Amino acid sequence: MGRRQSISIFGEDYDTPDGTCIRDYIHVADLADAHILALNALATRDKMIYNLGNASGFSVKQVIGAARRVTGHPIPAEIKPRRPAIPRAS
Repeated sequence: MGRRQSISIFGEDYDTPDGTCIRDYIHVADLADAHILALNALATRDKMIYNLGNASGFSVKQVIGAARRVTGHPIPAEIKPRRPAIPRAS
């Protein structure tokens, strides 16, 4: 699989500050740690429900902008139509 020429942004007409979806991103290491903690807690509990996040969302364009700054590369983005049933924020 070769390098992509651009990444896709699916919709920029959402009711958000920059028109792209907002997501509550967390680091994969934090997610892995949470899974380990939950597995260990099962020894003392029958049922647990958790929602992992940091309560602060970032738009698709914000994430791409951060990646551009960190990498120093332009990271071309192509606007595509919205995907069906995708919420503006989650």
